[in-house]
Amino acid sequence: MKNILFYYPSNKRSVVIETTLQEIKKLGHTVFFLTTCENGEIHKNLELINIKTFTNTVNTSSSLRYYLSQYFFLIQFVKNNKIDIIFSNLQHVNFIAVLAQPFIKARLIVFRHHFKFNKGDFGIPLKVNKNEVFFDKIINLFAKEIVVPSRGVYNGIKKYEKIDIKKVKVIPYLYDFSKYGKVDSKKVIKIKKEYPARLRIIMIARLIPFKRHILILPIIKKLLTEEFDIQLLILDEGPEKENLNEYIKQNNLDKKIHLLGFRKDFLEYMEASDLIIHPSLTEASNNVIKEIGLMKKAVCVCKGVGDFDEYIINGTNGYFMDISKPENDAEKVIRLIYNQLDLVDTIGGRLRNTILDKFSSNQPTIKMYETLINEKIPS
Repeated sequence: MKNILFYYPSNKRSVVIETTLQEIKKLGHTVFFLTTCENGEIHKNLELINIKTFTNTVNTSSSLRYYLSQYFFLIQFVKNNKIDIIFSNLQHVNFIAVLAQPFIKARLIVFRHHFKFNKGDFGIPLKVNKNEVFFDKIINLFAKEIVVPSRGVYNGIKKYEKIDIKKVKVIPYLYDFSKYGKVDSKKVIKIKKEYPARLRIIMIARLIPFKRHILILPIIKKLLTEEFDIQLLILDEGPEKENLNEYIKQNNLDKKIHLLGFRKDFLEYMEASDLIIHPSLTEASNNVIKEIGLMKKAVCVCKGVGDFDEYIINGTNGYFMDISKPENDAEKVIRLIYNQLDLVDTIGGRLRNTILDKFSSNQPTIKMYETLINEKIPS
């Protein structure tokens, strides 16, 4: 059995990560959890299942000092705890881990959860952060093993990035739907009263250009001029908030389109809604769509993004938008659902069944992890 370090940059709860670490622990391995930030909800939940958690917070305005501190701490931590394998997750810590790799004996496996287009016409300026691009180039160059959660990410980096694709594997996320919270029915009733409409539409994603919220707002405006009784609820935060808010104000849409920010009670907002529109240009393996699908809601996503193609069948258990012009298909779907509200239960019910059939059994994915852990270290 091995000592496995899960290296991570966040303290927010993640059911996928908690489930993954719990299953690895069940295989008989000793699991350590280290973050580059202070304790949070995920630490508390992992401690409850007897997984030791650690933090290394660095308070400095100097990026160089920050990264050097994290770099040396990781090297010493691996040595002190006799770590055999490091599962490094997300770009921030992946960058630190690959640079530390020559000075540690542990095997490093980089888990990558993102891909961003840098070419093509997708209705938005493709402004990719130069630091992010640099980090990805370093990680792609020095990582010996990379794991991605879906064919969408695999195909994206294969097509658009310089990477030795032979060192990239696809291992899907692990799910434990029993860990998701229960909906407060009283809150749901309250939300419905606060945002009365024949059709409530929801968008849940970081407010960043690649999520393409801005493409949907003109569609809502157009439908409202046709006297459609709809409300759009937008959850989460991000740098695009100002642009979205400006559009809403300029077009007097503040009574119909609502920027609600980050909400801990997002499950209640999902339950209060009928349809989720998700025009995101890039995903790893989106959990929100699965969560709202379990609630028997209608979903509308972009074809060819993340793992949507692996379980959504257009017109049967969900709806696809063309990745280049999602707003056209979004309008058609909204009109369809608005005029046939019973489709929400029909389509949503089929999606729930699909999600439970495809993702409830974790055994194939656990077997992938077992194989990965027992593989020989690549030279």
